[in-house]
Amino acid sequence: MIRLDSIKKSFRDQVIFDGLSLHIKSRVRLGIIGPNGSGKTTLFNIIRGEEAVDDGKITLRKDVSIGYVAQEVETMEGKSVLEETLSIFPRISKMEHEIEIATAELSESPNDSRLLDRLSILQDEYEKNDGYSLENRGKVILSGLGFHPEKFSVHLEKLSGGWKMRVALAKVLLLSPDVLLLDEPTNHLDLESLIWLEKFLMDYEGSVLIISHDRFFLDRLVTHLAEIEFQKMAIFHGNYTAYELDKVKKHDILIQQAKTQGREIEQTKRFIERFRYKKKLASRVQSKIKELDKMKRVDVPSDTRKKMKFSFPAPSRSGLKVMELKNIHQAYGDLIVYENLNFQLERGDKIALVGPNGAGKSTLMKLLADVIPHKSGTITKGHNVDMNYYAQHQLDVLDPNSTVLKTVESISEGLTHTQLRSYLGTFLFTGENVDKKVKVLSGGEKSRLVLAKLLLKPANLMLMDEPTNHLDIPSQDVLIDAMQQYSGTMVCISHDRRFLNAVCNKVTEVIDGNVKEYHGNYDYFLWKKEEVERQLRAVEIQRNPAEIPAGQISYEERKSQKRAERKRKRLIEKYENQIAQFEDKIEEIRKKMEIPEINSNPTKLQVLMKEMSELRYELNVTYDLWAESQES
Repeated sequence: MIRLDSIKKSFRDQVIFDGLSLHIKSRVRLGIIGPNGSGKTTLFNIIRGEEAVDDGKITLRKDVSIGYVAQEVETMEGKSVLEETLSIFPRISKMEHEIEIATAELSESPNDSRLLDRLSILQDEYEKNDGYSLENRGKVILSGLGFHPEKFSVHLEKLSGGWKMRVALAKVLLLSPDVLLLDEPTNHLDLESLIWLEKFLMDYEGSVLIISHDRFFLDRLVTHLAEIEFQKMAIFHGNYTAYELDKVKKHDILIQQAKTQGREIEQTKRFIERFRYKKKLASRVQSKIKELDKMKRVDVPSDTRKKMKFSFPAPSRSGLKVMELKNIHQAYGDLIVYENLNFQLERGDKIALVGPNGAGKSTLMKLLADVIPHKSGTITKGHNVDMNYYAQHQLDVLDPNSTVLKTVESISEGLTHTQLRSYLGTFLFTGENVDKKVKVLSGGEKSRLVLAKLLLKPANLMLMDEPTNHLDIPSQDVLIDAMQQYSGTMVCISHDRRFLNAVCNKVTEVIDGNVKEYHGNYDYFLWKKEEVERQLRAVEIQRNPAEIPAGQISYEERKSQKRAERKRKRLIEKYENQIAQFEDKIEEIRKKMEIPEINSNPTKLQVLMKEMSELRYELNVTYDLWAESQES
């Protein structure tokens, strides 16, 4: 549908792309990764025709439609949530408006036949253009993204930036373009909305290109992964985990090729030095010299990208009981969020707050952080508790006209400029970057700045609301490592399942104004919930063996499902055996390439490399089939 061939793009003296190529085919789900500043968003702008290229060719199928959701929300006002969502189809929106006007006029003149005919014609045209089904589809998408039906009529001016982003996403999903471009779509979603979006995109008929730093999301969703690095793009078959394995193996092959070539170069140099002054071999020597000059060196790229480096300062030791909430009543007007809530934090807890949208996770976090008052009950902070609160809105309340250095300087105590510059360097703010104004920072840079502010003050209680948002994958890894080493107490809300699994030792589910605790990470929480539901279903069936409860299946259907499950397991086993065989063959080839008689023979080496490349392709295809059978 879309092809980019040898694209070149620069901004002033900075080269963004130098020979980048990409072919977007039908029904591909392509994840796009790369360090901040590598040009991921620029690539989207080029595909959309918003950015010109310096050189190269862009080919688009004549009738291809493209939808785009940016990281930053566009200006939205004057409409309700549903009206704005449906406005992606202006003809339908115009007809809706005309129907509203005609209906209002008819209410004042109910016997006006001209108005009746006009309304009837409008309603017929609206139905022919799928206006009614379009509205239902819009409501389904909005519900999936976390909007309750009563929110459909809320005006956009009353929404936060994060909820406006969900509306922007809903509009493009409703449009259903041939090619969907999503730039960090998960940043403003909770877990439930994220899981819904995963399912929606898995069933999507068009092609999807996703810029994302959510490794779990990429693992679940994408069929291919594109890495932008060193101004070019490399395409990998499979999800993020397959990409990591493939990249390591390709790097190992490059190292082996470089070693082989190095030995070849040394042998050639020794031949030249030994026979340089032998007249009989003069032509051979000259031939070898030319061969050496023309030889294209194998380049083994080293990762020279700077990575964020930090650890949480060693906190003072708090009391065993860090915080206790007793009989808390919390409401917003007539909406009761909690009634007689009891919740306790103990030293060393690393708790994930999970639950459906609107259940009260953020309210509980704000109660713990003491940023909202509670209606009744008591909140008791334990002995020697020092608290830090990382809130999503902190990115929005940074002073846009302040510099990076001044932002941390305003809260530092006794640190010199030199010390602060050194400190900011660990968060990748170096040199002139510390004098950048906040308003020109990217989302990832703002997140790093908020973390830098947070860590200037040691604390033994960390309250973190979506701490991985906007951070690239290497920075997320650093944060996870730091949280694993952190000896204090933590409560977090996050849609990043990988973060929750790696960091948390407890999960607190917030649902229907109550909290339920699970001792384990997020995967354990999911397993335990499924196990409890399975046991409840089994008990219900035992109580009523003659009747199948609502939502259950018949005995024959259960047998059919078991047969299908056995077939699926056999298929998984088959693919796993094939994967093992391919990997064994690849390992055999790698060992052959290390044999001096072979790695010194370019012809034999080339044959082996071709065979290995074919095996790698077969292995990736089998990995894809294995992943699909796991999810089916």
